[in-house]
Amino acid sequence: MTDPRTREPDTPETGSVLKDLASFFTSVQTTVTLLFFLAAASVIGTVMPQDAALEQIQQTSGSFYYRVVVILDLHNLYRSWWFILLLVLLSLNLLGCLIRRLPVIPGEWRGEERKSSFSLALIHQGPMSSLKDLIVSVLKPVLGKAPTIVEGPQLTSLVWVKHRVYLLGFPLIHLAIVVILIGGLIGLMYGFRGYIQIPEGEAGSEYTLYPSGPTRSLPFSIAVESFSLTRYPTGEPKEYRSDVSIVKNGKEAVRDSILVNHPLTYDGISLYQSDYKVVGVKEVRFEVVTADGKSSELPIRSRTPAKLAETPYHLRILRTDPGTTKRGAGIEISLEAPGEQPKVVKLFRKDAEPFRIGGTEIRFLDYQPLYATGLQIGYDPGSVLVWVGCCLLIGGFMLSLFTNLRHLKVELETRGGDVQIRVTGRSRRMRREFREIIEARVRDCLKSDRQLSGEPRTEFGS
Repeated sequence: MTDPRTREPDTPETGSVLKDLASFFTSVQTTVTLLFFLAAASVIGTVMPQDAALEQIQQTSGSFYYRVVVILDLHNLYRSWWFILLLVLLSLNLLGCLIRRLPVIPGEWRGEERKSSFSLALIHQGPMSSLKDLIVSVLKPVLGKAPTIVEGPQLTSLVWVKHRVYLLGFPLIHLAIVVILIGGLIGLMYGFRGYIQIPEGEAGSEYTLYPSGPTRSLPFSIAVESFSLTRYPTGEPKEYRSDVSIVKNGKEAVRDSILVNHPLTYDGISLYQSDYKVVGVKEVRFEVVTADGKSSELPIRSRTPAKLAETPYHLRILRTDPGTTKRGAGIEISLEAPGEQPKVVKLFRKDAEPFRIGGTEIRFLDYQPLYATGLQIGYDPGSVLVWVGCCLLIGGFMLSLFTNLRHLKVELETRGGDVQIRVTGRSRRMRREFREIIEARVRDCLKSDRQLSGEPRTEFGS
């Protein structure tokens, strides 16, 4: 039989691994390390172009660099496995710090004193009742409120707790960062970005996904009703907008305009004005003057030939010129007549003389280009969490910056004919100022009472 007083040597505790993990995820050193790696990754993501095609990287770089890019997903860094892992570890670390801190907050909220910033000990000769009222009257203006008084046969305690809401600042900030990180992770894992180009007057739902390039379909169609472009006097684009309507299940759901910095969001999918492209001509206007001097305007809305009045010729549009020369915008046309070779002519807006064919004069006035609008598509299911986290973060910082938790306790204890006074206090900020003003008020009130006995003994904590 085994002697109960003897036992086998202790084996390693099964909880040691969990203890080490808990220590790792509640360590400030872990937080700083993770933030350093995230900052370094952000620098790499800023320097290296993102969403670049692997084929392009392979053609413009060496094999070793290409392998590193592929293994670490440096061309898509913010969605790479290791960047997401860093965000997950940081979220767990902040959550661990928050959980470790939470059990202490209820006690501090109730006024339970932990470590004091300073302590003061004095001896007073006289009745406790008058001393209590005197101390309350001089300290109440400092703390802005009356104390909580606990009276006993020999001991009376005066407790002030100011700005308890300061205690909520720490958990709110940590919770906010965790919520923001979770929202960002959801967006990285389940969100997407793409691009779609739709000509005016047409609709589309097929978009190209970034950065991989496959084509996917939206759950609705985007019908581009019109596109407008405004330019500066120098000719540079000033503003471009797309007037669109969202069509779902054959019915128009939304009608709105998309401008730069003014996206349209529907079903959680945002459409941003990205770019534009001239893909054709909507209408070309000519001035035609016949042999008898009659002038008329000839609009052509398509590439279908138009008949020139009082001539056997039909005018066909070949191509346009946006204005690459000093002669301004121009157009190339073909004049076709039965039994004749087509005559190809270039006309410009600033030509001094019209083009003559027979007795008819043709002058190019202007053309209205047909644009295709380029829209960037973004879907981020975690954006709501990010906004909630931002609001919590602002609230936490406001509580931490504009409030200051102060705890002051004055104990009056009767011993013989004297009253021993013990003052302990704590302030989260401006500790020295708080200590000095409390000490000065207590000493002055006792001196004014002229009952201070002996030299007061003062002790200051950290």
